[in-house]
Amino acid sequence: MNTKPKIKAVIFDLDGTLIDSIGDIADAMNLSLKELGYPEHSVEDYKGFVGSGLNELAKRVLPAKHQDAKTIEALAKKFWDHYDIMWYLHTNIYPGVLYLIQLAVARKLKLAILSNKAHYFTKKMIRHFFRGAMIRHTKNPFGIYSGEEPGTPLKPDPTSALELAARMKVKPEFVAFVGDSEADMKTAKNAGMIAIGAAWGYRTKKELLDAGADMVFDHPTQITAYLDAQPLCP
Repeated sequence: MNTKPKIKAVIFDLDGTLIDSIGDIADAMNLSLKELGYPEHSVEDYKGFVGSGLNELAKRVLPAKHQDAKTIEALAKKFWDHYDIMWYLHTNIYPGVLYLIQLAVARKLKLAILSNKAHYFTKKMIRHFFRGAMIRHTKNPFGIYSGEEPGTPLKPDPTSALELAARMKVKPEFVAFVGDSEADMKTAKNAGMIAIGAAWGYRTKKELLDAGADMVFDHPTQITAYLDAQPLCP
């Protein structure tokens, strides 16, 4: 019987995996589009737009004939102006996520977050939502995280994922990457990690499997059960 844990660390995506932020993202971007005279989109549409960083989001929401670099830059700037004051209005942690985090910590798994959201906002949101996540503890369970920064390639490039694994001192093959987008699944595969799809987020189970997911779960509690079934980390 194999008593060695298969997973020693977990890297989570942020938006659409740990937190449901699509409403605030949609509101901020629609307000920006309206101010520039472009059509708005439904919240459901935004679920297919997000996941590849702000510039790609800005490009996707613009009409095809207006997807030039200058317009994308102007829209992205307006978005940050609005999102900076409304990012928390409707955003919440997904049900079951806190229990998943608590169990992972109890089982001595190392945890990290990798997002295509700007590093500044990744840090702000982690501190806001997860600083008090641990029962009887005030320490943030995500001491290691990474967001978009100048000069750093975005997911699905594996560079940042591999850097996080190195910082946690865990070989990539023992790291599970949990995310809700094609970019997350491709990042995991490119990094040689275990790709776990979060079908409660913004993509369908089929989209995640087609992107290379090794397994897909419909709810955070299913990942909790999966982790709880493996041997404890030393």
